[in-house]
Amino acid sequence: MRRFVTVTAATTLTALAFGTLATTADAATTRSWSTKGYKAVKAGGTYTRTSKSVTVKGWIRDYAKNGWAAAVQFNATERGKKDAKSDVYFFLTRKNIPADYDFGTNVAYGSRFFYSTNTSHLYARECGVTPIKSIKHRTTKCAAWHKIY
Repeated sequence: MRRFVTVTAATTLTALAFGTLATTADAATTRSWSTKGYKAVKAGGTYTRTSKSVTVKGWIRDYAKNGWAAAVQFNATERGKKDAKSDVYFFLTRKNIPADYDFGTNVAYGSRFFYSTNTSHLYARECGVTPIKSIKHRTTKCAAWHKIY
């Protein structure tokens, strides 16, 4: 009987330990990020990463009225999966034209920029978008990808 209780107790403790490890692995980690591409554009914020997804929140700042609207793009990767590239995010004026002016402050981009189930690596890059109303005729130029994690 004593041996049965010892084996049962050891099994229970082992199961509890593995349960704790699984819970820890699924815990969300929130860290900050920022870009390092163009002199006139800055973007940053936070990302929350779990074992199953990553969510990016943040802001964009345009330091110059130079013919390009400040923008940012993300790419999440994972082995065996197709890369998850985001759209190019930028602000529009009231006339639906990409905003090309010095914001004077960091402007938050809603509740989130980007979400992906690819969690191995996250990259960001600064972009510039020509301030033209016609989506068809807009030009987008982007800096090199910067590894966030």
